[in-house]
Amino acid sequence: MNRSQHRLFCDRSLGRHKVPGRLRQVHGDVVAHDDLFAQDADDEMWLRAAGRGGWIVLTSDDRIRYRPGEQRAVIESGVRCFCLHPTKGLTGEDIAEVFIKALPKILEISAREPGGYIKGVNRKGQVRQLFPKR
Repeated sequence: MNRSQHRLFCDRSLGRHKVPGRLRQVHGDVVAHDDLFAQDADDEMWLRAAGRGGWIVLTSDDRIRYRPGEQRAVIESGVRCFCLHPTKGLTGEDIAEVFIKALPKILEISAREPGGYIKGVNRKGQVRQLFPKR
């Protein structure tokens, strides 16, 4: 796996500081959405960039899996997306800790499976397939 495949991309739903900052403490190559894109950047655009870059997308926006344009971007660009859900009642620190707990599994899946999917991550750090349905 080359270095770009280890890059974690935190979408805007995870903020710019708390979650990406905590993830950087355990995994050096972490980029926040706002580091590269305008706050209002179209999801399809940054998803395609993430796929081209081979980045592993982390998000808490589980609606991505229902939007046709975003589904198309995930599949066509080979995006490897991991979505924490549900997040109700979780702080930024809590969200970061869940992703840290799941990180070994996220990296293993990302190395093993070609992109074009959205996986769900639960509060225990367990990972399951969300999109496409198999």
